[in-house]
Amino acid sequence: MWPHKQVIFQEVEAHLNISITRSQLFFLIIKTQIGIGLLSLPSKIQSSAKGDAWISVLIAGGIIQLLLFIYSRLLRKFPDLTFSRITVELFGSYIGKVINIIYYVFFIFIAAYATTLYVQLVHTWMLTYTPSWVLEFLIIGTGVYLAHENLRVIARFFVLTSVLFGCLILLSFFNFTNEMHITNILPIGQSGIEQMLRGSEKTFFSMLGFEVILYFYTQVQNNSKGLIRIVSLANCFVTLFYTYFVFICVIGFSPKVLGQINEPVLYIFKGLTYQVFDRLDLIFLTIWFIPMTATIVSYLCMAGKSLSTNQDSYRRLVWFSGLLVFILGWCLSTLEKLDSFGKWLEYGYFIIITVIPLLLWLVSCLRKKSIKVGIS
Repeated sequence: MWPHKQVIFQEVEAHLNISITRSQLFFLIIKTQIGIGLLSLPSKIQSSAKGDAWISVLIAGGIIQLLLFIYSRLLRKFPDLTFSRITVELFGSYIGKVINIIYYVFFIFIAAYATTLYVQLVHTWMLTYTPSWVLEFLIIGTGVYLAHENLRVIARFFVLTSVLFGCLILLSFFNFTNEMHITNILPIGQSGIEQMLRGSEKTFFSMLGFEVILYFYTQVQNNSKGLIRIVSLANCFVTLFYTYFVFICVIGFSPKVLGQINEPVLYIFKGLTYQVFDRLDLIFLTIWFIPMTATIVSYLCMAGKSLSTNQDSYRRLVWFSGLLVFILGWCLSTLEKLDSFGKWLEYGYFIIITVIPLLLWLVSCLRKKSIKVGIS
C-alpha cells in the first residue's frame, strides 16, 4: 500500500508544481488581452462611434463577458480535461484533432501578426535604423524563452510585471496638464446605437486573448470554485483600462486630428516635457514592450498546449512554433497590405473563439440530456 500511496503523492506534488492560483489566472488573462491594439484603438473606433467611442469599448466588454460565461459553463462540465481533449471528447477523434490543428495554426498566425505589428511600431518610434529581423528575433526569442517554462513560472512573471500597468496609468495623468475638450463626448449617444456597435466590433478584436482560460483552466488550483468571478474581474479590469485610455484620447484630440493619427495613445505623451522626464511617449512605449511580449508568450503557450500530450512534447512544440512565428513574421513584414490580411485573420479567429466553443457547449448540454433520457 505504501508504494502506491507514494506514487499518488508524487503525482499530486508534480501537478501542484505546475499549477497556478486563481489570482495568477487573473493576471494571465489581462496580460494576454492588453497589447498593441490599444495604441491605435481610439482612432479606429472614432471613425465609427466618434465621441461615443468609450461606450463602444464598454459594449465590447459586455460581449466578451457573455463569451466568458459560456466558456465557464463548458469548462465546468469537464474540470479535468484540457480544451484540446474536450474537442476530441465531444466531436470525436478525427474531427477533434482537425479542430485542434486549426487552433494551432491560428495561434501561430496571431503570434506572427502581433509580432509584425510590434516590430513596425518599435521601428517607427524608437529604433529606426535597426533591421526588422533583429527586432523580430529579440521579441520571439524572449517569448520562446518564457513559454518554454512551466505555467507557474510564466504566471509569476506576469504577476510581477503587472505593476507596470499602474505606472502607465500614472504616466497618463500627465496628459491632464494639456487642454481637454470634454465637449467632444457631448451629447452622449450622438453617434447612434448602430455606429457604437460598429465601434465595439473593432474594439472586440483589440481585446482578444481572453481565450487563454480554455487552455489554462485545468492547471488552476480549485478550478471549480469562483471561476466566473475571476474571469469576470479580469474582463472588467481590461474593459475599464481600455475605456480610460480611449476616453482621454477622445477628449484630448479634436475628432479630425484623432482620425488622422495612427497611435493616439502615444501622441498624447509626445509633446509632454518636464525637467525630470522628457519624451514620455518613449517611456510609455518602453514599458509597453513588456505587455506586448507577454501576449506573444501566451499565444506560444496556447499553440503548444493545443497539440502536445506531455511536458516534453509541449517544449519541443514551443521551439518549433517560435521558428514558425519568426518565418511567418518575416513574410508578413513584406506584405504591402497587412491590414487586409489582419481583417481576414480577425474574422477567422472570431469563429474559433466564439462559434466552436459555443457548439462544444451545446453538444455537451445535448449529450447530457440524452444520457438522462437513456437512463430514465
